[in-house]
Amino acid sequence: MAAAPKLASSTPTVSGTARVGRALTVTTGVWARGATLKYQWSADGVAVRGATATSFTPGAAQRGKSITVTVTGTLAGYTSVSKTSKPTAAVAAGILTSPTPTIRGTARVGTTLTAVPGTWTSGTTLTYQWFANGAKIRGATSSSFTPTSAQRGAKLTVTVTGTKAGYTSKSVTSKATTAVAR
Repeated sequence: MAAAPKLASSTPTVSGTARVGRALTVTTGVWARGATLKYQWSADGVAVRGATATSFTPGAAQRGKSITVTVTGTLAGYTSVSKTSKPTAAVAAGILTSPTPTIRGTARVGTTLTAVPGTWTSGTTLTYQWFANGAKIRGATSSSFTPTSAQRGAKLTVTVTGTKAGYTSKSVTSKATTAVAR
């Protein structure tokens, strides 16, 4: 009995930037008409569990690793074929979405001000630090701050720092308030 013919296939390519949180997409090339294609993404040669779609978004676990995709084609009457893409560059740290925070409220002694951080990348942990005329206010590390007489006449800002596994931390500072009134 003659061996089944080999399925016509192409080596897949990966498009997109290899960065945490950014989608990579496979281009399969030309395969035999009617072939069923299956996908498996890998990081440094190790299959990523559940990564079996035409696109893959690297997470923190893939940071620093090269990504490949293996396409396996099957068609009745033909020998199955698997082709693996060239590896991407090492997956870089993600870039956090980090809008400039704003301060809500009136800069007045005894009146609470609130930092409005804006919408950061989902899952980002935020921390806060308040400043008076550029000097760190000791213990002022929550999303709200109530100026005391020590800040009277000072302009206040808040710095919001975002951290998330696989991403580069980022700090963004608000515009200054008007001088704190009595």
